[in-house]
Amino acid sequence: MSEPIPAYHERIPELAAELAERGCLGVVVLDTSALTSIEEAYGSDACDEVRRRTFKILAEQRGKDYRSEDILCLDKPRGHNFIIFLERKRRRNHPPSMADLKAVRTRMISSLAANLGRAAFPYIKTPPLVEVGYGMAVYNPLLHAERILRRAVLEALETAAHSRRGEELVVREKLQDLILRERVVTAYQAIMELKDRTVLGFEALSRGARGTGLESAYALFGAAEEHGLLVELDRLCRRRALLSSGRIPSNAKIFVNTLPATIRDPQFRGKALIDFLDRAQVSPDRIVIEITERLVIDNYNLFREAMAYFTDLGMSFAVDDVGAGYSGLESIARLKPHYLKIDISLVRDVHVSLVNREMVKAIIAMGHGIGAAVIAEGIHTEDEALALQTMGIDWGQGYLLARPDPGPEPAQTA
Repeated sequence: MSEPIPAYHERIPELAAELAERGCLGVVVLDTSALTSIEEAYGSDACDEVRRRTFKILAEQRGKDYRSEDILCLDKPRGHNFIIFLERKRRRNHPPSMADLKAVRTRMISSLAANLGRAAFPYIKTPPLVEVGYGMAVYNPLLHAERILRRAVLEALETAAHSRRGEELVVREKLQDLILRERVVTAYQAIMELKDRTVLGFEALSRGARGTGLESAYALFGAAEEHGLLVELDRLCRRRALLSSGRIPSNAKIFVNTLPATIRDPQFRGKALIDFLDRAQVSPDRIVIEITERLVIDNYNLFREAMAYFTDLGMSFAVDDVGAGYSGLESIARLKPHYLKIDISLVRDVHVSLVNREMVKAIIAMGHGIGAAVIAEGIHTEDEALALQTMGIDWGQGYLLARPDPGPEPAQTA
C-alpha cells in the first residue's frame, strides 16, 4: 500500500533547514498504536482500510486542527505515530513556547485525536484512545539535525505516556471514590410483551453519578476492568439495584447483571443473602440473575454447579447478549436458563437482514426447546418489533418500548 504521508527521515534536509533558520521546531506526536490490534485480529486488509480512513481524516482536518503550513510525517514507513512539525507562530520573529505546544496538544486531543479514534469502527466499536504528546527540537550546530529531531520525537512520546499514566491515576482515584461512597446511579429499563406492552420486569442498568467522569456504562465498567475493580463495582451495582427496586412495581421481575464471582460472594449466599433481601424487601422469586453469553461459556462448569443454589431459592437465570459472536449455544442449552436475551446486533435491522433473521430463528428454536422465554434487546423501530413478533418472540426491550428511568442521583457524602 502506497502511503500519502512520508516518514520524517525522508524530509530531513527540509526539516534541517527549517531548524537551522528558526532555531527550534515544535513537535506534536499523535500515537495511534492502539489501532495495531486491528491487523492482529482482522488481517492486513482491515488495517490498510483503517489507515486509509486515518489519512483521509488528517487531510480533511489540515487547516482546521493543525495549520496548512505544518509538516506532517510518520515516525517510520507504515508507522503508527503521526508527527507534526509545527509552523512558526504568526509573528514570525517569535519562536514557539512550551505553553504553545501544550495548547496545541489540548486542541488536538479534543478534536483531531477523537476523529482518528473513530476511524477504527467497526473493528474496534468504541473509539480507542489516541495519545498526543509534544516536544521541542532546539538547534545545536554541533549535532546532526536528524539526531535533534529524533530526540524531540522521543520526548513527545514520553510526554504522551506520562500524560496517559497521570490520567489513568486520576480515573483510578475517581473510581475508588465512587465505589467507597456508593456514587452509582441505577436506571431501570422495562422488558415488555411485544403485543400488548404489558411489563415482565425491569433490567437494572448502572452508571456513575454526574460529576464523577464515569457517567456512561462504558466509561464506568471499562475503568473498573482496567484497574482491577470489576468485582468491587459489580457487588456495589448489584446491591444498589436491589435496594433501589422499590421504585418499580412489586410484581415485576428484577433483572440484575452480574459477574461469575457473584456465585462465590459470601454476602450473596446463606443467611447474609436472606437478611439482605429482607432489608431490600425483595422476594427471591423476583430476581433474575443475568450473565453475558461469553461469561457463561468461559465459566460453564462453575455455573453448572452453582446456579442450582440460587434457583432452589426461587431465583431465575438469564443469559444476556446471546448471539453476540460466541459459538456456545449448545453450552447455553445444557444450562437451561429461564431467559435468553438476544444481542442488539442481531435485533438491529432484523426486518431487512436475512442473516440476522436466521440467527434469531435459531435462538428462538433453542429457547422453545429448553423452555426458556426469549427476549429481544435493543428494539428501536416498529419494523424491528413487528418482524420479531412475527418470528415468535413475545418479549422485548429497547428505546421503542421504554427508555431507562435513572431515578434520583445519589446524595453527596462528605
